[in-house]
Amino acid sequence: MKKIIFKVILIIAFFISSISFAQGINRTSLLNELNKTYGVALSEDEKTYFGNANNTLVLELFGLDEKNLSKENRNKEIDKLFDKRDKSLTSSLGINKYSDIKARTDEKIAETIKKVKQAKMVP
Repeated sequence: MKKIIFKVILIIAFFISSISFAQGINRTSLLNELNKTYGVALSEDEKTYFGNANNTLVLELFGLDEKNLSKENRNKEIDKLFDKRDKSLTSSLGINKYSDIKARTDEKIAETIKKVKQAKMVP
């Protein structure tokens, strides 16, 4: 009986932690995460371009939740928005500088995309 109660408690704890993780991402924390360059030096103009592209991405991501899309369509739109950001950064920073940033941030951006797909956007 103790084993059953213990297993039930573990299962409930797992669901509670999963639900709290997927509840929401706020604008400021998402923007802070996207603006990290992980050691790649940017000029003032490049910082401005980088920040503007990330700002645009965040605004568009928060606009998605207002559209009430299915999960599959929402995920496709999220991927498109991140691709749009990549193209914008490639054209504004240049292929070499963006490649440097992408090499350092690719893993973190993939984690961020995963979090965004699982979470609800909260202002």
